[in-house]
Amino acid sequence: MTMEANILSSHRGKSIQLKIWDHLKKDIVFIPIEAVQEGGNIEVQFFEKSSEPVTFQVKDKNGNIVFQDMVIPDKQEIYKIDLDGFKADQYELFYIEKDVAFIGEFEIE
Repeated sequence: MTMEANILSSHRGKSIQLKIWDHLKKDIVFIPIEAVQEGGNIEVQFFEKSSEPVTFQVKDKNGNIVFQDMVIPDKQEIYKIDLDGFKADQYELFYIEKDVAFIGEFEIE
């Protein structure tokens, strides 16, 4: 299932469309973040605050994890993933909560 990102931000970057990983296609699912590729970063806006940590991963086209971090979501802050040092290629962004993962694709040119 692919869902358009919420148009709540004023970002002028390239929106990363997220879809739920390995889930029934007919279910309606709340996507708890908006991710935008802005310059040399991915900027993530959370839509809800949580006390549980979530994991971000970036994988290259071969499935290798090239970035991983755990954070506690705070809808007051923009979380940034620095893409400096990444070569021009296709990548996947994973956002992993307790029992669900979302995936989005992006490209560095």
